This record gives sequence, structure tokens and C-alpha cells, in this order.
Amino acid sequence: MKPAVCLLCLAGIWGLPAPAFAIQLHTGNAGIIAHQIGHLFFLFSMVALMFTVNSQGLIRQKGWRLIQLAALFFIFWNLDTLAAHFLDNQIEVVRIQTLSITKMAIVTQSDSRLMAVIYYFLKMDHIWCVPAMVFLFMGLNSLLKDQRRRSESTDNTDKGRQ
Repeated sequence: MKPAVCLLCLAGIWGLPAPAFAIQLHTGNAGIIAHQIGHLFFLFSMVALMFTVNSQGLIRQKGWRLIQLAALFFIFWNLDTLAAHFLDNQIEVVRIQTLSITKMAIVTQSDSRLMAVIYYFLKMDHIWCVPAMVFLFMGLNSLLKDQRRRSESTDNTDKGRQ
């Protein structure tokens, strides 16, 4: 296939985006239950990571402190998404209604304005997830730099002995 045809195909695909929702909806009980169990497992894993970092004394290193902060934000993200999935998929008290290509409405079962506002903020789960990923990256990067420094200083010490 010629490069011009590939570029034209990519431009066509790029020009016709499909909706991308921050919190994925699932049909049927099996899918949402499995998905919620995944969130619970991830949440408990992050709690365990935080306790492990503290109990092992790893908190003294900057990289591990950043990773622990990432774990805290992942905990908040999981709590947020668990609540949102519960409202829209499990008890179905909230749903999103598309009004036009640029407008959507949050419709609640009892026309509760408070529930709509709560759900609106729950849908902004990126407020927790993006900082978590940034802190995780910064923590891993810091640990890598520390390891490289230790490795270089060991190499220089070994060369000095020879």
C-alpha cells in the first residue's frame, strides 16, 4: 500500500472519532461485577503497597515516597470509579442522555440535582488517575537515577582498586 493512501486512511479515521467516556459502561451483571472486583483488587493492592513501603522503611527514599503518593491517588481513583459504576451500572439511578453532538445531560431517577452534581464530579476520575500516573512515573524515574548513581560509584570504586 502506498504511503499516501495510508495517510489518507489515517486522516479519515482521525476525522471521525467515536465517543470516549472516562468511565466505561458495561452491559449485563457479569461484566460490571468482574470490573468492580478488578477495581477492588487494585484498591487493596495499593493499600498493601502503602503499608509495605512504610513497614520496610522505604519511605526514606524520594522515589518510594512518590510511589506511595501515587498509590494514595490510585486508591482515591478506585473509590471514585467504584462509586460511579455503582450509580450508573449497578443500581442504575443515573444515566447520561445525549442531547446533541456537543451537549449531554445527567438524568437521575428521582430528578435529584444533588445526585446529578455528585455523579458529574465522580465522572471526572482523571483528577485522581492522572496525578497518580505522574507520581508513579516520577517515583520510578527517581529510583532509576538512584540506582544508576550507585552503579556508577561502585564502578569507579572498583576501577580505583585495580
